[in-house]
This record gives sequence, C-alpha cells and structure tokens, in this order.
Amino acid sequence: MIKRTRMQLTIRNAAVLSIILISLNAFVYFVMKDMMFSQIDKSLTGVINQLTVAGIASKTTVQALPSLQTKPSVIYQVGQMNRPVFQLFWTEDNKPIQIPAAGMFGEKDLNRLQPDNFGDHPETVKLGDQYYRVFNGSKETAAPLIYSSIGGEVQVGVKHQLLTNISAEVSMLNRLRMILLLGGFIGLLVAVAAGYYLANRSLIPIRNSMEKQQQFVSDASHELRTPLSVIQAHAELLLRHPEHTIEQDSKHISMVLQETRRLGKLVSGLLMLARSDSNQLELDKRPIYMERIVQDGIGKMTMLAEVKDIILRGEVESPVLLQADEERLHQLLMVLMDNAIKYTLEGGVIRVACRKLAHTVYLEVEDTGIGIQPEHLPHIFDRFYRGDKARTRQEGGTGLGLAIAKWIVERHGGKIRIESKPAVGTRVLVTLPAG
Repeated sequence: MIKRTRMQLTIRNAAVLSIILISLNAFVYFVMKDMMFSQIDKSLTGVINQLTVAGIASKTTVQALPSLQTKPSVIYQVGQMNRPVFQLFWTEDNKPIQIPAAGMFGEKDLNRLQPDNFGDHPETVKLGDQYYRVFNGSKETAAPLIYSSIGGEVQVGVKHQLLTNISAEVSMLNRLRMILLLGGFIGLLVAVAAGYYLANRSLIPIRNSMEKQQQFVSDASHELRTPLSVIQAHAELLLRHPEHTIEQDSKHISMVLQETRRLGKLVSGLLMLARSDSNQLELDKRPIYMERIVQDGIGKMTMLAEVKDIILRGEVESPVLLQADEERLHQLLMVLMDNAIKYTLEGGVIRVACRKLAHTVYLEVEDTGIGIQPEHLPHIFDRFYRGDKARTRQEGGTGLGLAIAKWIVERHGGKIRIESKPAVGTRVLVTLPAG
C-alpha cells in the first residue's frame, strides 16, 4: 500500500511541477517573442502613418519596367537597430509593379507575398532562408500610382506593402526555444526526483500514523485480552462448583467485578481517545473557578490517600477564573491525583497547588513517590506505555491516563510537563490560559 501510494504521489507531484515548469517556459518564450515583434510592428505602423500623412504613394512615379535584379532601395530606418524597411506595390489583380524593392525577390517569393495572403496585422513569412515581417498598407497609402512609360504616363490603382527582415530575431527566438526545451527536459528530470522526494516526505506522517495505529490496535487487543481472560478463568471456576455459596466463591466473584470495572474503564478511555482523534469530541467551555475543582478533587481523594497513610495537601489561591470545560478539567485532576496516589508509598506526601499569575493558570501535582526512570520520561504520554508494566497492571492502571490528560490540556490551549527523579518523586505542572 505504501509503495503504491508513493508512486501515485510521485506522479502527481511530478505532474504538477512539470505543468508549472512548462507554463513558465512558455510564458518566457511568448513574452520575449511579443517584446521583439511588438517593437518591429510599432515601427512598421509608424511608417504607415508617415506615408499616410505625406501621401507618398500618390506621388510615386516609376519608369518603364526596371529589371528584376535592380538593387532594392532603403526607404526608412526603423527601430533601435536602425532597421531598413522596404516597400512593394501591387496592382489590383495582385501583380507586382517592378519598382526597386521588388527586385530583391524571385517569382516564387512574390507569389507568397501577394497582399491577399495577409490580414490587417503584421505577419511573419519565410522567404528562402530569410524571415520577413510583412504589413499591408492602409487604403490611404495605397493611392493610385503614376506609371511612366514610352506611351506616356498611366495612373494605376495599387496595393501597398511594407517589409523588414527579422531573421536575427527569429534566430534568437529559435536559440531561446532550444535553451528552454533543454532546460525543460532537465527540469522534468528534476521534477520527477523532487516529486519522489516530496512523496517520501509526505508519507512520513502517514507511515508514522499507520505504525502508531497498528501499535495501538495491538496494545488495545492485548489490554482487552487480559481482563477478559481473567473474567473467563474465574467464571469457569465458579461453574465447576455450582453447589458453593456466594461466600465460598466471593474471591472469584470479587476478581470478576474488579476486572469488569477495569475493562469498563479501559473501553471508556479507548472510546474517548478514538473520538478525540476524529475531532468528534468537543469541549463545553464556560467561566469556571479552578479552586472549586481542585477542592472537590482533594475531597474525593482524601479517603483513598488515608487508606495508604498518605498526606494530601492542597494549596489553592482564590479566585482562579478561566474559560474551560469543567468536566474535562475534573477528569484531568483525577488522572494526575490517582497516579500520584498509586505510585506514592505509605507515609508519603502529595501536594496539589493551583494559582493564577497574569493571564496563566498553574496547576501542580507533586508527590514523594517512586519516581520515573529517565529513559521512560519521553514516552510517558504514549498510549499504553508503562515503565513498570507488572506494577501498573497490579495497581489497576490502563496506560491511557496521561494520554487523556495531555489531550485535555492541549485542547484547552495549555501545556503539560512532568519532572521526576527515581526514589525522590514526581512533579506534574499544567499551564492553562486564563482566557
């Protein structure tokens, strides 16, 4: 599945990068082409305007049929490159009038240059190995031409054309196109490599998520299997002696109830985490007083602490107001205090403090318990992680408490930090925005 997904992501990423590269190359090419030809077209248009104002065509006189080999004459210098411009005249039936500019073209070229082959805008045409920009003159410049011959002067209606050689620009564009094509090919190879790299990078969180999911399912199955096996074993023992009274089998019944409670607690925690992962669990934030939650939690845990001869102290400032979900904060406090009582030996001390400083609420639970080994600290918020699995299971833990606590704190926009030293104790510090 990962390989197929990697291939699909590589193809998609490479396709997107290739489209961007091709679009950029095409944009550069056509912008350069437009910049080159627009200046030439602007110059040709300027010549047309000058001819229109001066009425040059109407004053042009041509002697009788000069040779086709006559050297063409330059009539205008155009543009920044001092470009020569030539003009051609045509009869109404598209026959070239042999004036000097026509002498530079052969019969095949003149057939290609017939005015009817071009529109109202400048166009490019290839004649032999040269390229020309051709522009048909306006009606004002295509005035009658005075044709001088042996028989006298004859007025002939003509069509007018301007031409200028653009072979240098075309050659430059061809070189640019080759460079862009070569660069595009190299860019496509880079796009494939980049697509593969991005696919691998994007698969890292997916792969980690899948690994965590598989580990979660494996751990959950194991955790569910243990209480179910215990319940099944004790239930079978009860069935072996149906004649026994409840008092005689109270040990088995007690174990079944204990594991049932543990199973219910585990399922409840799994359901909550599953709903939180899918963003189906919303907080009901309201203005609450944190000191009330702490005092209530201490009251509920006092008897449990007294059973283990543990001193439970509360240091609560008043008032400590914040916007939060009261039920979730109560759950958070119960998780932290329950862990502290579980791992604090008889005669130990647990301190629960709550105070407000500026716009931050601090909740602290500190104990003098067995502490946490340094190698376990980076993993204590992982689901089902236990430093001492045998002891945790014996204490009735599920391995989900701190994962739930972290989720509650982070959903409130806060942070949770744990400091611990083996045989010294553990300190849990929660910071929450006062809001």
